[in-house]
Amino acid sequence: MGIDVGTTGVKAMVVNTKGEIISSSYREYNCSYPNPGWVEQSAGEIIRNTFQACRDTLEKSSVDNIEAVGFSAQRATFALVDEKNEVIEDRLYVWQDNRAATEMEYIKSKMDPYEMYCIQGQPITPTFSLEKIVWVMRNDREVYDKAKKIVMVPDYILYKFGVEEFLCEVSNAGCSSLVDIKNDRWSDEILDRFSIDKDKFPRLIEPGVAVGKVSKGASLLCGLKEGTIICSGSGDNQCGALGAGVLEEGHASMSLGTSGVLVVGSKKPLLLKDMGLMVGRALAPNLYELEGIQLGAASSYRWMRDVFCKNEIAFGEEVHMDPYDLMELYVKKSPVGANGVIFMPYLVGAGYPHWNMDAKGLFTGITFSTTKSHMIRAVMEGITLESKDMYENLKRNGIKIRKLSIIGGATKSKAWRQMIADMFNVEVKKLKVSDSTIIGACILAGVGVGIFKDTAQGVESMVNYESVVKPIKENVKKYDEVYEKFKNIYESMSKNKSF
Repeated sequence: MGIDVGTTGVKAMVVNTKGEIISSSYREYNCSYPNPGWVEQSAGEIIRNTFQACRDTLEKSSVDNIEAVGFSAQRATFALVDEKNEVIEDRLYVWQDNRAATEMEYIKSKMDPYEMYCIQGQPITPTFSLEKIVWVMRNDREVYDKAKKIVMVPDYILYKFGVEEFLCEVSNAGCSSLVDIKNDRWSDEILDRFSIDKDKFPRLIEPGVAVGKVSKGASLLCGLKEGTIICSGSGDNQCGALGAGVLEEGHASMSLGTSGVLVVGSKKPLLLKDMGLMVGRALAPNLYELEGIQLGAASSYRWMRDVFCKNEIAFGEEVHMDPYDLMELYVKKSPVGANGVIFMPYLVGAGYPHWNMDAKGLFTGITFSTTKSHMIRAVMEGITLESKDMYENLKRNGIKIRKLSIIGGATKSKAWRQMIADMFNVEVKKLKVSDSTIIGACILAGVGVGIFKDTAQGVESMVNYESVVKPIKENVKKYDEVYEKFKNIYESMSKNKSF
């Protein structure tokens, strides 16, 4: 069984060793927003829904015996637990929480940002755990002092399922910004510089290791048999990359959903001076992951649907068609390059490589000949051009993609898959099971109980592809020209502070 504990919900799946889904279930939960920029979740609500999703999945399945359970989880979200191992005030500090924006200058004054980046590999932003821990220390000291441990989401879930102590898987721990990524240990340099107590952190462990068994109490709640082996999983993007087949340098996965992530395997950590690239340990041996993030990604296409395609939404409801399928018809009517219309997809700011929160969305190149088809295609192209912008920055630093798997809701579109292949000039593989995070967690569970000798064997057995899209030569050339315009528009707008 694989269980993915995400930001807005949890999905559990029973999967066989061929990567085929036997059964699955999904449960949603909420975030709370107690102050502007703050994002919190109830630890109790997440645990209850995780247990219930597990039980629902088992009830749909005819499988009598689950060999092992592995977890994927949202990264950088953490809790402070007290002497009774209970989450203080039932509060999870969610990765989306930006309360630590007030601490950025203080953090940079305590330690040189590039020195810190070279140790832990994450951009210095309010997103990650270190920054919010510093906020707690400086603004809610009583809670920090009361905390016996600071735990990431998977650490707490493993404990609630039956693991006897808090354990933190090392690749997921990287998003705390507190791990020395070259030596796989909590960074004494960073902890000492910020006077954070090292004893508050769990012991670091490897991924794909049997760490405990489902307890009697947990069994009654989740439906798994008492004694079922629990294995260490990892963060969602690490599991997602593994479940997409990222095993070697040049292997990559691209996710286009609420946000967008391009993950590329690399033998060495690429710690660039701009400090915008997330660098961490991969789940394959002797491999690092380089991650570029789009903040808006396919959410921009949803915005196009909601604002400009109300008729398509209404018609789709009448005839039971997905409005995105209707939008696809418009996309196909427009030529490559959208008749000169270019969309800048920065509706919530620009992520990697710019990390510019002042950036905004805009259309350029509109004339009297512009049609709705051009506008819709331009949005799809603009989102993909931002992905290409991440990749071009990696290429300038010697990283080239040889194999690309795509996941996320956007990749259901045949036109979009072709667009990605053309812009990246590489064959694109669509996964048979799009929930690559859960497949990755299941591979780690299989390794943990010896079904697979290593992650490579797990990928060979469980990762399957539905289709392969090859780039079209003339489209590659056209998109290279469009990208140059896209890049120039951004540079001009940014340089002149016109956003």
